[in-house]
Amino acid sequence: MKKFILLAITCWVSGFAQDTPLNFKGYIKNNHADSVAVTSIKGTWRKAFAINPEGRFEGTVQEGMGTFYILYGEKEIPVFLKNDSETMLTADAADFDGTLLFEGKGEKENNFLAQMQRDKNNLIIKAGANEGINIEEETAKLIDGWKERLKDKDLAYMFRSSVQFKLTQIDSRSLPAEIEKQVKAKQLTGQPSPTFKYDDYRGRSHTLKDFKGKYVYIDVWATWCGPCLKEIPNLQIIEERYKGKKVAFVSISVDEEKDHDKWKNLVTSKQMGGTQLLADKAWKSDFITAYGINSIPRFILIGPNGNVVDADAKRPGDPELVKQLDKILGLKK
Repeated sequence: MKKFILLAITCWVSGFAQDTPLNFKGYIKNNHADSVAVTSIKGTWRKAFAINPEGRFEGTVQEGMGTFYILYGEKEIPVFLKNDSETMLTADAADFDGTLLFEGKGEKENNFLAQMQRDKNNLIIKAGANEGINIEEETAKLIDGWKERLKDKDLAYMFRSSVQFKLTQIDSRSLPAEIEKQVKAKQLTGQPSPTFKYDDYRGRSHTLKDFKGKYVYIDVWATWCGPCLKEIPNLQIIEERYKGKKVAFVSISVDEEKDHDKWKNLVTSKQMGGTQLLADKAWKSDFITAYGINSIPRFILIGPNGNVVDADAKRPGDPELVKQLDKILGLKK
């Protein structure tokens, strides 16, 4: 699941009577999380900050300048931290994207990017309610509008240059594909999951009904997919963590039939657990097209009743997945 754009948000916070300025500060109304975190873009570094009972948090990430993500629940907000910003983040957890607001020095850039996310969300809602909408035309309009607003000279030059560069990297297919994926995910959530009947590497057939009564975490991958291979060790850790629990792990490869032996050899050499299946028609398999899958790895979570819990679930390496599984399985922290 690829991100359609890397946003840049200036979020350097001060205002506390302390010797060391705080570059990470905010207030979240109706908060439902115990912490908010900042992580590097590649996920190699992470720092968490406790949210107090009033929904407030504060801390220092760094001195200097860099690009990170703010993680709150299932939300992932790109941020650009630098020394001369003095910005306060506020939001209502009940509608995080819709209420996200920045105030203070740097607010113009921050709110510009918060509006970009709202624009995208509004298009997802619009497309979900109108099957006849031309998503490619609508996303082109969004990009043109963002580029026009970037001409505002009151926006910091570095900010304008960064966002402009990212917008030039979006081709005519990547953003529409991302929108379509999220529309499909929203439509499927809570509905009976599309099913499958695929063979494992021993030639035994498996269907989704085989796992009725358990949560099913599905990994859609391929042997040629680098990001997919990187998730295998993380998936093995998750499988071991929930061994014996009411959750089944299923991996579905979209490798071509001609690569059957390559797939089988990789599954055995890496001692991949769970149920390992090969889709019957690769990308054109009914299960794959029903979920609108056009990029991998892709993860899906299905409930014991066969209904979709999350059509675009977190990756095994994302700490939020453990939180989600612990919650739905009724496990204590």
